[in-house]
Amino acid sequence: MRPLFEAQVPKLETAPHEIEDAACSWPQRGLYAVSDGASESYHSASWARVLVRRFIAHPALGADWLAEAITEYNTGFDRAAMSWSAQAAFDRGSFATLLGLSVSRPEERVRLLAVGDSLAVLVSGGHLVASFPYERPEQFDARPMLLSTVSERNEALLRPANLQAMTAEWGLKGIVNPRIMLMTDALGAWLLAGGDERVEELLTLPSAAAFSRLVSEERAAGRMRRDDCTLVVLG
Repeated sequence: MRPLFEAQVPKLETAPHEIEDAACSWPQRGLYAVSDGASESYHSASWARVLVRRFIAHPALGADWLAEAITEYNTGFDRAAMSWSAQAAFDRGSFATLLGLSVSRPEERVRLLAVGDSLAVLVSGGHLVASFPYERPEQFDARPMLLSTVSERNEALLRPANLQAMTAEWGLKGIVNPRIMLMTDALGAWLLAGGDERVEELLTLPSAAAFSRLVSEERAAGRMRRDDCTLVVLG
């Protein structure tokens, strides 16, 4: 599979530099990742970028992988030079989702890793046939488990049973004109609430500007929550 479309829309159209989502890919290796930094945490955009880059470089998740990611994140800040309030925020940690996808060769199977509420969707012949980690829009109402820059906060997440629940595999054999969409939570909840009609809207977007208009219209109509939106379409 190869990238067909990628675009982002910030929560505030007037502040695109404040977007806290991140996306990264290595098409030659069939690796793709999306992350959504939590707005209430310290410099979550930086943490999201670290996570997607590390997944592309080494598509796995475990204690050592996460410890190295945290070290990389921490090297980007000088805590001693921060104000006391910034130090307190830094010590509370940064949080983000991670949605990673790896395509096997030949392209018959896709492996998924999902921590948090960023969403992957499998489309066959224009119809939504699978989604992960959620299948229903109301699941987005629950507080998701997120990756943290504070090691102790990741202990429950790294338990074997939880790690297993965060993985899935899709077979592409027999799928008609397969498309996979990766997206962050506001867009994912909107998509699952509307089904195939909204799948078609996303698959036929002609440009990033059209995506921005769609998001703005759906926000204004109250059908989409105001948050950063990232969309990656593969096919």
